[in-house]
Amino acid sequence: MTSFKGDTVANPITSVRLAVVYALSLLILFSVPLLLWQTASVKLVSQMDWWDMATEGALLMMAMCWLMVIVSVRPEGRVTVLLVLGLASYCLGCYLDLLDELFIVEGLAVYQWVEKLPTPLGLVILTMGLWYWRDEQNIVNRQLQTREQFYRQHQLTDGLTLLNDATALEHHLVAQLAQPQSTGLIMLDINYFHQFNQQQGAEQGDRLLADVAQWLCSQLRSQDLVCRYAGDSFVMLLNGAIAPLVSAMAQQLTQGIRALGCEASVVWLLPPPRAAQLTLSQLQLQAEAQQLLKQLNQKMSQQKQHREAVAGQSVDLAERY
Repeated sequence: MTSFKGDTVANPITSVRLAVVYALSLLILFSVPLLLWQTASVKLVSQMDWWDMATEGALLMMAMCWLMVIVSVRPEGRVTVLLVLGLASYCLGCYLDLLDELFIVEGLAVYQWVEKLPTPLGLVILTMGLWYWRDEQNIVNRQLQTREQFYRQHQLTDGLTLLNDATALEHHLVAQLAQPQSTGLIMLDINYFHQFNQQQGAEQGDRLLADVAQWLCSQLRSQDLVCRYAGDSFVMLLNGAIAPLVSAMAQQLTQGIRALGCEASVVWLLPPPRAAQLTLSQLQLQAEAQQLLKQLNQKMSQQKQHREAVAGQSVDLAERY
């Protein structure tokens, strides 16, 4: 399972990547001028274009800063690899252009050919990385929208999963019930989470909850909302839902969560449609929302009891035979 942490700089893998980038940078910085010193002539001071040296040096420094930032904050993946390769190639092109202002390289055909290649190649690779970054950011934005449903109140956010908490869920449910669109509710409860915590430890349990929250956000539509209801329970609020959609989504979640190394009990509820001309007060809507959540909890309790009864029968049969 995958977990995401904000402090990526402290990650040992990131530290190793930074060390490798620094080492390669130092190797190029010292080896290329040394080779040119042996094969080419140094320009006289009067031959040097100081303005070109200043601009090309500034471009090199800025590109190196961008490269260090990308390496230190980006998680591993295709986008990061493309960005790092593109920026590294661009830095190499800027550095070779800078050395061109210090050495006479007209007689070095190989150097002139190599000098022109890194910059355009780096820009092409960097453009590819930015394009894939755009696709990645669209997915992240959709997940954030699913988490926050157009706004965030910090005091109503669960600190571990960064999802809305139970209070925020009730607030959103009341707002949805006031709308004419139908609303579906799905509750997911991780099976035997208490035993998982005891066996694997609280840190692994927290990581599992964070992974489940991340996965749930990726499964829902942009107009839906997922909240951490209590402990290892999550509730999804589906806007404009119909019974076949809610049922299919519940079945999909039951099967899909196994990829995270756990199983879950899933129940769903679809409130009956209300007459269009019927308008409820805020207190009535709050009472209806609380009643729906109560019914959802009851269905989950019944499913758990049924699961435990089936498990008990299986144990009895195993003991007999």
